[in-house]
Amino acid sequence: MQVLRKMDLMKEGFVYLDNHPEPITGRSEVKIRVLAASICGTDQGIYQSPKKQGIRDEMLIQYGGVLEKYQPITIGHEFCGEVVEVGSDVSTSVARVGDYVTSEMHINCGCCQQCLNGLGHICRHIKVKGLHLDGAFADYVVVPAHNLINLEKVGGRKVIPPRFGAFLDALGNSVYTVMEGNVAGKTVAILGCGAQGLMATAVARTLGATKIFVTDFSDPNGGEDAMFRLRRRLNTALEIGANACFDTNENNSPGQKTDFIKHAQDENGGGVDVVLEMSGAESAYTDAGRIVKNGGKILLLGLPSRPLQSFDIGKYAVWKGVTIQGIFGRRMFETWNSMLDLLAVDKTGLKTRLDKIIARDTISLADFERGFDMVRRQEAVKQLLVPDRKLKGVSADEL
Repeated sequence: MQVLRKMDLMKEGFVYLDNHPEPITGRSEVKIRVLAASICGTDQGIYQSPKKQGIRDEMLIQYGGVLEKYQPITIGHEFCGEVVEVGSDVSTSVARVGDYVTSEMHINCGCCQQCLNGLGHICRHIKVKGLHLDGAFADYVVVPAHNLINLEKVGGRKVIPPRFGAFLDALGNSVYTVMEGNVAGKTVAILGCGAQGLMATAVARTLGATKIFVTDFSDPNGGEDAMFRLRRRLNTALEIGANACFDTNENNSPGQKTDFIKHAQDENGGGVDVVLEMSGAESAYTDAGRIVKNGGKILLLGLPSRPLQSFDIGKYAVWKGVTIQGIFGRRMFETWNSMLDLLAVDKTGLKTRLDKIIARDTISLADFERGFDMVRRQEAVKQLLVPDRKLKGVSADEL
C-alpha cells in the first residue's frame, strides 16, 4: 500500500511516498481503509523541521530517545475511513465490516494512575499514532478497537460527511479547550487564528460565548502577501463567530494591538473571562496575562517552540488569581461524545461554520508536497488528502 513516511528526523522534508506492506490486524484491532485525511500543525512540524518544533524528541520516545534507533514512521493522525477487517476478539457492537469510522489516535496504557482516574488522555505512557506509531497518511491503518469512533452510530456519512470526519481529531482539541472554559455567557479572547483558533471560534460561538475577540501576528518578513493571508483568515473568523479581530504586529498594523488590549480591558471586570492561547507565541502569553480579568482563566493549547523567557507569573497569574490550564488532546471519550452531538444536531450551526475552513479541493496522497505547501503558505486551513486509487480529484463538497 501507499504510505507517507518520515525517513530522517534530522533533515527538513525527508517525507516520502513509499510502498509498504498492509498492516496486520490483531485480535483486538480494527483495520480501516482511509477515505480522507487532514494535514495538521504537528504534521507540518514533522515535515518542515521536527528539531525546531521540538517534535523530534517526542518522536524518539518510541526508541528510548536514541536517534540511531529511529525507524521511518508513517505520519498522519486525522482521518476517517471504512472498516475492512475486524479482529477476532472485537464485538460486532463495536464495529462491523463496512462501518464508517474514525479513531482516537492517542493510545493509552489503561493501567497507570491517570488512566484509572479517568484521565487517559494524559496517560503517563501515552503514544500517538502518526508520531510514535504508524499513522493514517496511508491506504490502510490499524487501530485498537477500544479507540474506534464509530460514526455510523451518529448517522454515518449523511450526518458527518468525510470532509468533517477527516479532522475530528483536531476539532476535538478545540472542543475540549472551549468546554474547559465554560464559555457560555462569557467573554472570550482567542489568540492565534490558525486551524485551532478558527475551530475554537466556531465552537465558542456555538456554545454561547457573548463576545469573541480573535488575534494573530502577521509575518514580519512576509510583506503584503502575509498581511493579505492574515486578513483573509481574520475575515473567516468574523464569518464564523468572532466579534472583532486584530493583527497584533504593530509594524504591519499600527494601533491594532493597542485597540485589542483596550477592547479586552474595557470588558466588565477589567478584562475577558476566558483566554484561549492557540498559537504558542511567547508574545501571546503576555497578551493573555494583560487581558484576562482578575479571577479569569487562561487555557493553553498552543505549543511554544522554546521555553518561555518573559511571561510574568507573579503579575499575570498569582496577583490576579488567574487559573492557567494546559490542554492536551481530548478527554477520552467525553470530548468525543460532546463533539459528535454538536455536529449531529443541525440547529447548532457548527457544521456550517466549520465548512468555511475546509479547502474546497482535495489533494491526492501522491501530491502531498502541494498539500503541505498550501498549509505552510496559509492558503488552506484544513487541507484534505485522499488516497490515489480512489476519490482522486473529488472536491471536498462531494466527500
